[in-house]
Amino acid sequence: MAQARSLLVFLALLLITGRALSQYAPTLQFQALPAQAQAILDRSGLPRSAFGIAVLPLPDGDYGPSLLGFGTNAREAFNPASVIKLVTTRSALGLLGPDFRHQTRIASTAEVRAGVLAGQVFFQGGGDPKLLVEDLREMALALRAKGIHRMEGQLIVDGSRFAEPEIDPGLFDQRPYAPYNVGPHAAMVNFKAMRVSVWPESGRGINIDTEPRLPAAAVQNRVRLVNGGCGRNQLTARMQNPSELNVTGVLGRSCRGADFYVSVLDHAAFVGLAFQAAWEEAGGSMSLDVASGRTPASARTLLLWESPRPLIELVSDMNKLSNNPMTRQLFLNLSARTGQPGTRAASATAVQAYLASRNLQFQEMVLENGSGLSRDERISPQSMVRLLTDALFSHDADLWLESLPLLGFEGTVRNRLRRSPLEGQAWLKTGSLEGVRSYAGYLRSAKDRWVVITAIVNHPEAGKAREALDELLKWAHESF
Repeated sequence: MAQARSLLVFLALLLITGRALSQYAPTLQFQALPAQAQAILDRSGLPRSAFGIAVLPLPDGDYGPSLLGFGTNAREAFNPASVIKLVTTRSALGLLGPDFRHQTRIASTAEVRAGVLAGQVFFQGGGDPKLLVEDLREMALALRAKGIHRMEGQLIVDGSRFAEPEIDPGLFDQRPYAPYNVGPHAAMVNFKAMRVSVWPESGRGINIDTEPRLPAAAVQNRVRLVNGGCGRNQLTARMQNPSELNVTGVLGRSCRGADFYVSVLDHAAFVGLAFQAAWEEAGGSMSLDVASGRTPASARTLLLWESPRPLIELVSDMNKLSNNPMTRQLFLNLSARTGQPGTRAASATAVQAYLASRNLQFQEMVLENGSGLSRDERISPQSMVRLLTDALFSHDADLWLESLPLLGFEGTVRNRLRRSPLEGQAWLKTGSLEGVRSYAGYLRSAKDRWVVITAIVNHPEAGKAREALDELLKWAHESF
């Protein structure tokens, strides 16, 4: 499938790369949706005011100073949910570049004597959106290769690259342990998500393990076996206190096991737990109290870790999998790149400045955290289509297109419109919140033309619009 997709992307891009214009900023004009398309929306039973639609078919030949599209409420500001990630990721590629790599620094004010580092060790976060436990293992091995076998004293977790306080993870939807609610932190590790593995063992009851690993005494096992398979599983985990994980629920007796993720501890405590696990796995020993703080100028660098993942790979994860913690992290990096601590307000200003450099002014746009996990973020369908059109005419159009999920095959649209003429013919970022359904991206029409499309629904019963939004895609595919 990967080869077929690459060929499809190449053939599609061949139509535009010969005439791509890095500063092409046409005037967009939208006339009313044709009656056939409007009838599709009306069949949802939702009022027309609930829909924000912008559909822009690109011409086959030369591109003039203006382009004509179709829409309804195209200039109105809507809550786009996760579709706003396209603004964050597109701006990041422009401001940082697709090959940018985040760095994490390990430093100390102490000297290594006889293999022992006694004093303060600083874990200085570089805002990496995807610093994983396997990365910590590699970091630990690199430090061990420098002759360090034991650390004593304090581990200071430095998140000062960002100036935002840790958020209340339960504030948005009262689900504080849900990994998608994790807030940003410059030293975030593994999305601050702990994997909990539960499985039955004949004659020994139920086993529980975690990654990062907690001491066995810190895990309270309150899981019961019930008749049935994995469909009977209902498992949860909560921190009973700062040092005790309470795992409860039921596991199907014939189920071989289950993994699930929870967000527990604060960022500093999670880093400390994960770093200790990686260090001990690498053969080292450690006795470090964990605290938050800043790295002093006098600290000596022990290791400067560069992410093995370029920004374009991270952007692809965010767009295809709609990862909220990663996107919030990247959003703050857009202002932290200047050397000043990153803030949401400064990042919103940085995005607007970048867009203005592309002749894109979105005066109605509101950015709160850049991920779409917000009740306040806003953008108009027309602005989103302008952003997407500009990206299609940019030098990195191929990378950008590859970062979006392919309809019927990948990410959040993997199971959408499969075995339809649109399968493999559209690249769409989707969004979903209570009262919001949306998508934005590109499709190749039945007549082999590019169509840029954005559809947003804001209504308490927005879920009823799912079929209408799919039918709108089919209409755009068949009509242009």
